[in-house]
Amino acid sequence: MTSSLRAWIVVFLVAVAAGSPSTGAAVDRAALPGRQVKVAAIAIGFGGNHDKKLSLAIEHLETAGRQGADIACLPEEFAGTTAETIPGPTVNAVADLARKYSMYVVCPIREQAADGRQYNTAVLLDRQGKVQGRYRKLFVYWGEGLHLGQGDVPVFDADFGRIAILTCFDLNFDELWQQAERKGAEIVFWPSAYGGGSPLNGYAMIHNYYVVAVGRGNMIDNLGRTIDNVEKPRPQQSIVTLDLDRTLLHTNFNKEKLARLLREHRGEIVAEQFLDVESWYVLRALRPGVRVRDLCKQYQIETLREYRHRSRAQINDARAQGKPI
Repeated sequence: MTSSLRAWIVVFLVAVAAGSPSTGAAVDRAALPGRQVKVAAIAIGFGGNHDKKLSLAIEHLETAGRQGADIACLPEEFAGTTAETIPGPTVNAVADLARKYSMYVVCPIREQAADGRQYNTAVLLDRQGKVQGRYRKLFVYWGEGLHLGQGDVPVFDADFGRIAILTCFDLNFDELWQQAERKGAEIVFWPSAYGGGSPLNGYAMIHNYYVVAVGRGNMIDNLGRTIDNVEKPRPQQSIVTLDLDRTLLHTNFNKEKLARLLREHRGEIVAEQFLDVESWYVLRALRPGVRVRDLCKQYQIETLREYRHRSRAQINDARAQGKPI
């Protein structure tokens, strides 16, 4: 197939996709309890015929958009392994759907960079279909024949929260998942050519972020538990609403302040769970407009992540100065 014919097919597919009216209406987040985000994992697999897979991706994005997804993630190199520029045919086609439904999309491609190098790249498109950023796979699998991404794991600020993207073989390198936590990621998207399994649950549990695994389409909460109650609007697509305000606290230094907060805000937030062995509380907002994180700041209560970060900094500072704790 010639490049001109391929480009014409892409334009045609986008035009067909644009023919139906948009139902991806903006959500008034202030009217919802906590900080909710609707996430779609489109697990249509790695590689294949470019035009067929792009057509399939567009159909899935139409479905996700109609379901009101805030962000949809496609798999690693979902439309084949022919390198393309950014922007380029695949990114442009997907960007049109992001714009149409006002949703973020993680669009992984094989990138043809301006310097002649090729990368396994996940492109983040914003609600206007613009390129907000990209993640170039840091740990490329043997035989991919691609150049390696450089630097640390980037994070991206969406209007609903902070996200990171890691890709496939990155699963095996724990420092990447730690970097995402250190930089404040609340969701890690993992587009992949395979399922990954239990290590994903482990990372979610120890770092207390959500993981959206787009190899098999499984969603994992910030306690490391696979979420079973997901929507399945079509085969190979999973949609779930995550509450990024769901907050973990350690019992250390927090018991009395937390008891006061719960007493004075009864009916507004709830201690959803107490994990006795871990000594963790799990808090969730109940009423629209209420956020646990805001109340924690008001009551000078540290989240579990804040507690760890402060403890690390203070203990390392004492170590450097030779002081006891």
